[in-house]
Amino acid sequence: MRTLGAVALLSLAVAPLTAGSAFAAGPAVILIVNTESVFAQSKVGQSIRTQFQDQAKKLQAESAKAEEKLQADAKKLSDERALLSQEDLQKKFQALQQREMEFQQSMQEKGQALQLGVQQANAKVEAALRPIFAEVMKEKGGTVLFDQSVIVAGGSDLDISAEVLKRLNEKLTTIEVKPVSLAELQAQQKSGN
Repeated sequence: MRTLGAVALLSLAVAPLTAGSAFAAGPAVILIVNTESVFAQSKVGQSIRTQFQDQAKKLQAESAKAEEKLQADAKKLSDERALLSQEDLQKKFQALQQREMEFQQSMQEKGQALQLGVQQANAKVEAALRPIFAEVMKEKGGTVLFDQSVIVAGGSDLDISAEVLKRLNEKLTTIEVKPVSLAELQAQQKSGN
C-alpha cells in the first residue's frame, strides 16, 4: 500500500533555484529519502496503521453480525412461506431485499469513510514531513530531494531517511484516524480545512 504521494511530496521539497543561481552555485546536490520506509517505521505511521486495522476489524465484525441477522430473517421468511399469502410474502421479501441493499450501501459508505480518514491522517504526516525535508536539505546543502522509489542504482551515501525518521518521531507520534464521510469531506473542502 502506497502511503504517501512520494514523488508529488518530494517535488515540494526541492530548494527553489533561479535560472541564474543554478549555474552560479555549481552542480546540484542530490539527496535521497525512502518515504515509504520512513512512514512505515515512524511512530505516527505505525499508529495510523494500528488504528486502521482496529477500525477495520470492528467494521468486519459489524458486517458479519448484520449479515447473520439478514440470513436469519431470510430463513424465517422461508419457513413462513406456506403461512403467508402471495401478496404478504412478496411484501416481506421486498422489505428484506431493501434492508440488504441498505446494509450493503451502509457498509460501503463506512469502508469509504475509514479510507478517507486514513488519507486525511496521511496528509497530516505529509504536511509534517515538508519542513523536515527542507531542514535536512538545508543542513546537508542539498538542492534536490528524490524518493528512493525513483532511484535505479546507487545513492546510499546520499540517503537522509534515518535523519528524517528521527525528526518525524520527535515531531509527531500519533494522529487520530477518524472516519470521514464523503459529505463531511466536501464540507471541509468548502470551508477550507
